[in-house]
Amino acid sequence: MKRLLILFLFLGQYAIILAQEAKVVTGTIKDNLNRAVANASVLLKGTNIGTVSDAGGNFEIKTPTSASTTLIISGVGYSDQEINVFNKSRLTVIMQEQHIGLDEVVVVGFSSIERKHVASSVSQMDIEKTKNRPILKLEQAFAGTIPGVTMLQGNNLPGARPGNISIRGVSTLQNANPLVIVDGMEQSLSDIDPNQIKSLTVLKDAASTSMYGSRGANGVIIIETERGATGQFKVDVNAWAAIDNPIDRPEFVNAEKYMRLNNEARGYQKQSLLFTDEDIQKAATGETKSVNWLDEVIQKKSFSQNESASVSGGGGVGTFNLMLGHTQQSGLNDIEGSRRFSARFNTNVNIANKFVLLADFYALRNQYDRLMANDDGNGLYQVAWRMNPTQQPFYKSDLPEHYMLHNNLNPLASINRGGKKSYLDDRSTINLRPKYFINQNLNIEANVSYMINKSANKSVRETFKFYDANGKPATIWSNSVTSSQGISESQITARALINYTKDLRGDKDKIYFTAGTEMMNYAYTNYKEVNKASFFGKLNYSFDNRYLLELTGRSDGSSKFAPGKKWGFFPSGAIAWNMHNEGFMRSLKESGAITNFKLRGSYGLIGNENVEPYLWQESVNTWGWTMRVPNPDFSWEKQKQWNIGADISLVKNKLTFTAEVYDKFSYDLIYADFPVPPLTGSYYLTTAVNIGEVRNKGFELSANWADKIGDVEYAIGGMFFDNKNEVLKAGYNKTDTLIFKDTNDKLWYNGIAIDNYYGYETNGYFKDAEDVQNTKAKMPNTLPGDIKYVDKNGDGIINDDDRVNLGDPFPHLNYSINLNLKYKGWDFAALGQGVGKRTSRLNGMEGYPVLVDNSSNALGAPRVEYADNRWTPENQNSRFPRVWTGASTNTYLSDVWLSDASFFRIKMLQIGYTFQKMGKNFRNVRFYVNAQDAITFTKYEGLEPERNGGNGNYPRMATYSFGVRATIY
Repeated sequence: MKRLLILFLFLGQYAIILAQEAKVVTGTIKDNLNRAVANASVLLKGTNIGTVSDAGGNFEIKTPTSASTTLIISGVGYSDQEINVFNKSRLTVIMQEQHIGLDEVVVVGFSSIERKHVASSVSQMDIEKTKNRPILKLEQAFAGTIPGVTMLQGNNLPGARPGNISIRGVSTLQNANPLVIVDGMEQSLSDIDPNQIKSLTVLKDAASTSMYGSRGANGVIIIETERGATGQFKVDVNAWAAIDNPIDRPEFVNAEKYMRLNNEARGYQKQSLLFTDEDIQKAATGETKSVNWLDEVIQKKSFSQNESASVSGGGGVGTFNLMLGHTQQSGLNDIEGSRRFSARFNTNVNIANKFVLLADFYALRNQYDRLMANDDGNGLYQVAWRMNPTQQPFYKSDLPEHYMLHNNLNPLASINRGGKKSYLDDRSTINLRPKYFINQNLNIEANVSYMINKSANKSVRETFKFYDANGKPATIWSNSVTSSQGISESQITARALINYTKDLRGDKDKIYFTAGTEMMNYAYTNYKEVNKASFFGKLNYSFDNRYLLELTGRSDGSSKFAPGKKWGFFPSGAIAWNMHNEGFMRSLKESGAITNFKLRGSYGLIGNENVEPYLWQESVNTWGWTMRVPNPDFSWEKQKQWNIGADISLVKNKLTFTAEVYDKFSYDLIYADFPVPPLTGSYYLTTAVNIGEVRNKGFELSANWADKIGDVEYAIGGMFFDNKNEVLKAGYNKTDTLIFKDTNDKLWYNGIAIDNYYGYETNGYFKDAEDVQNTKAKMPNTLPGDIKYVDKNGDGIINDDDRVNLGDPFPHLNYSINLNLKYKGWDFAALGQGVGKRTSRLNGMEGYPVLVDNSSNALGAPRVEYADNRWTPENQNSRFPRVWTGASTNTYLSDVWLSDASFFRIKMLQIGYTFQKMGKNFRNVRFYVNAQDAITFTKYEGLEPERNGGNGNYPRMATYSFGVRATIY
């Protein structure tokens, strides 16, 4: 019915034009430098009738001859113009460029504000550059692009999140991911197609995030998706294809080296040797094949591709934008991979110049396939790492697929016969945002949205029989067929707003005011439910365009907390001074030496309720034993934050500079699983408490220079920032120490980082048996070549009391540099990202020569890095301790297993060429090639400096892609 109504309106408008005496209006559209403006929209006001300018800026349109006939001229990067064409048949239109930068509009909270009136800390991503990169998950776009924001990527597993985003450090024991708002709805960042994004804004300080109150402590990311524009229908397409190459593959020792290492370890430990000289000689000559199991399981190159299309247009009645996307990524074998399908339909319906309805619909499907032996994406590679190079994949026989099992393990058999597990995730959203304009300054707005997430999985494995070396049945992997449905989640949001914006005192002042209320409901099919209610208000005032004031208050209630503790109030304030508008700066401003100089400061209180529901309540198991002790005082996690910043533009806006310093003080931290002494006989008793204090403080610097020399446009920019994280109070008093029940390698006390390495300092290795005998403070069963731990308290015993803070895993001294060049149709872009200081742990088989499984601890396949730098009687000053097998105190966390993980990585190299016009209908056709993560400079002794070591991971990839973008009219 709705579509029919729009169709009738369109036909009716067209019939009116035909019924009237029509005339032809022609014209040329140019910019203020007398250059033709192609692809500008020319629309007959009040109708859907329009055209578009050609490459020379020329257009032609039929119009009625009435006195009110008006054309709306619009173009990307230019201000819209309305021109009355009564008694006019020929037009010359001069378009004025929109001055992006100081006058751009920034989305903050539930409203928009001109950047020149912003007093808080807000950053925006250049989303156009993101659309040209082979980005499969939006998190990848945050590495090196926004000051104060970090994203460490560990691998490129198809369908998985690449890593966690941190805004100005971590200040919670709970989920530290920022809040993500897409068109007013809370959503996941991973599922957003970059091609559908119009703007992405990061709110970093309390003044900007407090509009979200209890959800703003980790920062807020606001995304606005693309909408239609008035004018002729157009289709925007973007497609790329890429090949992925692993960049963190370990180099394992061969069979001969493995045998010698195994014998060496067993010799140190007075055990019988497993390999004879003849065995070793056969391996050396190749008679015994040396198997690199990682090569065996990486069976092919990984490929990825993306296709997206946007069909948009509209007229006086409204606009629409239909966005379709498809992304596919294959794995390193024929089974594993992922696909994503998305469809987004955004509409604007205008009624009587007073009422606007934004009606948006979104559907998403994620599919990804895993091996049953690789359900988490890393298991297959962990098994491949633990296989040693003397173990063969197949028996030498004529039987087909005569796999050789080693403790019932064979990664090749897992790929070919181990079965497949498939996952399916669906998301659907409806988002309605009606807005009524009472007058040009005052409007009321509502938002009703609904989102539902569903998931399911199934697995299939056919029966396969294994045979031993004699061809006799050995074991069977039996037939298995399973399926299950995940927990579904629905989210309902209802919001009401009133917005007031007005220029005052002859446009010298401007006021922005927003107030509203919000209710949210989350329901799950496992009978969990969360309800939230909020009241909020925000005032921005610009006095004489010199002095800026920003005040925000929000009251939040959440069902997650105990009665009487459900509500919290989160106020904030910010002030700023546009110094460049002062009289004493006039000469500098008029000369262009200083075009913008803003000083700003903010302070506020925000909260965090990102925890599971019902934590304050008692939990009882099926035996009637209390498993969770109730806490009637359980409430919000809170954060006080101040920020001081400066924004400076120099040399006629060619040079821009921003500096920030901040302090985030978090208290009443939520520890959801705090252990308490068992009272009822249960072996496991916990409670949820508010405990501890943490401070994050740091700075952010960013600069950009943009200019033009002849036909060459260029821009170079960079950023540098750091954050220091510190626990101020681990418990209820500053002298308390907090021990975590799930790890022995982390501790909390005053002065340590929230995440830390708590282990032993070392003093080399024991040289010989005499050194072992003469050293009083040592671990039991110490042998020459073992780690010599420092007795910090001098009591002659090495135990937990000797452990100290060895550092933290957070990235420090973060920096990036970007370069953009444009010459006629050619363009070039480069982005480099680095971390000046980071400490990473070489745990697991990435560091140790054995798989520490707390069982056999058998020697796996040691890395060459370890084998070439291990202790031997002839190599006393080695990097690593002796080789061992079985249990060993060498695996305790110490500075031996920490490594410098600072790095500089070429995140992107891209070159492209744009054809302004191809054929009759194709405009701005751009072909480009891109290299992502292709080059890394690091001294890290592990494999990937952006993650800690482990027992095997899906590889990190460098991606090489070719793409094309075009607009079709």
